[in-house]
Amino acid sequence: MILYSIVVLITSLTLMGMLSDRIIRYVSALSTILGLSEMAAGFILLSVTTSLPELSVSALAAFREEAGLSVGNVLGSNVANLTVIIGLAVLISNKTITVERQFQKELIQFLFLSSIIPLFILQRGSLGLILGLVLLILFVYFGIVVSQKAPEIKPIERMRKRDRTIIIAKFWLSVALIILISKFVVDSSLEIAGYMDLPPSIVGATIVGLGTSLPELATTIQAFKKKLYGMALGNLLGSCVTNITLILGVSSLLSPSKVSIIAVESIMFYVLLSSLSIWYMIGTNERISRRDALFLCGVYAFFVLQQIGISIFIL
Repeated sequence: MILYSIVVLITSLTLMGMLSDRIIRYVSALSTILGLSEMAAGFILLSVTTSLPELSVSALAAFREEAGLSVGNVLGSNVANLTVIIGLAVLISNKTITVERQFQKELIQFLFLSSIIPLFILQRGSLGLILGLVLLILFVYFGIVVSQKAPEIKPIERMRKRDRTIIIAKFWLSVALIILISKFVVDSSLEIAGYMDLPPSIVGATIVGLGTSLPELATTIQAFKKKLYGMALGNLLGSCVTNITLILGVSSLLSPSKVSIIAVESIMFYVLLSSLSIWYMIGTNERISRRDALFLCGVYAFFVLQQIGISIFIL
């Protein structure tokens, strides 16, 4: 039975990643047509669309009152984004990533807030209505601030109305399929957690968290190769902010239930460590080198190993 669940989970995450890649292409095309800047497109559009797997999985888990899986998926995805996703993207693209000064303030601000907000979960020990509303308000605030600060540029090309309609239709069809597939991700994750007697938050933070972050890896590698560093970092950090505010906010509204404090504490340490590491690299060095990338990959390796240790301790 567990072998069947593992196959279903891997297959579902793979299909989800393929669909997310197509959604990102559709949104990127529309953002170019609309004339959005790198930072605006990175946060408002790409960060939201690449977070669709996390949103669908966490919302469905929360709806089933599995708050641990929701929180684990969100926090685990953020750890993956800020460590192994950036690290592998730098190593595979074989480029040292430089950060322009005009992006630093926005990036560091979003990074700091996305790291601090989950601490309220530890204090409360549960998700709740007020926490959900606050997180959703912060998400709207982030979107408004980024849109206002981003420089305006004119659309560089025109798209026929028929072509635009086709892209929009394909976009919503892909979204519907991702929501459908998320059911299999949640079901198989809970079955694996139940069979191995593990907290759902640990399964969500490791297997599901990394799996739902794969779309970010694909888009980041392509952006780095094209030297679109602003869009790539805007995508990743915007995705982390989206996970914490929008996705965790929706999960809090759907499932105001308790979570495992021990499991969340172990994940939060790496959320803060990865956030502070990227903060230092961007804010002080203004670049992410291959050595930095190896360090980030090492942090994620230790994260996975500690989660295995935490699961054994809980057992």
